[in-house]
Amino acid sequence: MNFEHAIWVVILGLLLGGMAFSARAESSEMRLQQADMAKRSAKLNYPKLPEEVVEAKSVGPAVGPKVDSGLAQDWALTTIGFFDVFNPLVQPIQGKTKSCSNQVVVAVVDTGIDYTHSELREHLWTNDGETGAWKNPAGPLASCQDISCNGIDDDHDGYVDDVIGWDFVHDVPLPYDTHGHGSHISGIISASASNGVGSSGVCPGVKIMSLKYYDSSGFGYNNLQNTVRAFHYAIRHGANIINYSGGGADPAPAERKAVEAAKAKNILVVAAAGNEGRNNDKLPYFPASYPVDNVVGVASIDRNEDLLPSSNFGEAVTIAAPGLSIMSSLPRGRFGMMSGTSQATAFVTGAAALLLSQAPDISKITYTQLKQWLVAGARPLKPSKDAEDIKAKPTKLVASGILSLPGSLRAQSQSVKSPVLATPEIARKSRH
Repeated sequence: MNFEHAIWVVILGLLLGGMAFSARAESSEMRLQQADMAKRSAKLNYPKLPEEVVEAKSVGPAVGPKVDSGLAQDWALTTIGFFDVFNPLVQPIQGKTKSCSNQVVVAVVDTGIDYTHSELREHLWTNDGETGAWKNPAGPLASCQDISCNGIDDDHDGYVDDVIGWDFVHDVPLPYDTHGHGSHISGIISASASNGVGSSGVCPGVKIMSLKYYDSSGFGYNNLQNTVRAFHYAIRHGANIINYSGGGADPAPAERKAVEAAKAKNILVVAAAGNEGRNNDKLPYFPASYPVDNVVGVASIDRNEDLLPSSNFGEAVTIAAPGLSIMSSLPRGRFGMMSGTSQATAFVTGAAALLLSQAPDISKITYTQLKQWLVAGARPLKPSKDAEDIKAKPTKLVASGILSLPGSLRAQSQSVKSPVLATPEIARKSRH
């Protein structure tokens, strides 16, 4: 059973005092909060945040003279035209493309992240409201010199010490990845090219806001609830793009409202089309199939540019990207391969982040423009003889085609010269 489908199968089975405090009371409340947080964190035994993350000593992509000898052999990066845009050092070619901006924030709603990983820790979003000097004159936290560890909700967002995101599964501030999926997705989006394993993120250095929603041992309803909470966190904290490599066959009103809330805040939502090998026009897969125009649904292809047999398809799916045997980061500083529409989704998210990075003022770029550039720049995807419903008549496997960085950058450049930004109509057949 694949990752996305497993989340929702359980859902189908499940469906059969006062405003003022005295100084003493406030102190007591704080101690209880600190003790509860420390207890939960100790039980989980998550690693501490690296010092440079809290102190923000390092910003931007870790680009240097080291070159991965195998980077040029990465078929997925080759397929999307990465090397037409970047050289092996992951620096823009001839100044035509700007480097990925560390002002662009991607919320990865997934299984968390290995925030200690050498290829990820320099690319973490940090919450300014929960970092900065703080001195506790006495008590068990007297050694804590930064508000990131003081056990107080300093920015009043409902989450205590949420420096790099949140673990919605255990309700603790460190979204550490014990599964592997979230770290893998984050690496495809943002990892550096200096890891020595011949891989790079599509947009090295873009900031990752890690929001852990998936609990493999929990009920599907909990995962859905955590998804909605994660979306609203990303919206509140200014994410530009939300990557969601999950989903299922049943629509959920709260989830759709969260997607619509993201739209209202100009956030692009990039979501997996699913791994059941079925037609999403007939059997929708959510949230990729919600008929909300800030959603980009993603199918997966192999190195021959054929749709993976496991990938969902249809005109309700916006675009396709590489999804077979993709190398990326894993917990405990490792690297490894994963496959599926989850990985393809991350490639499209990275491309959207790259497009956003080209703008002098990212706040002036709309999700409509990002989606238009992705669609307009796509290359044709050849029909598959094996896909369901394709034998009878030639039907599009996806609405646009295969992700192309050069094509999308070209579309962006042309739209800046001739700013006609009406979004092309994309068929999104949805059945609720």
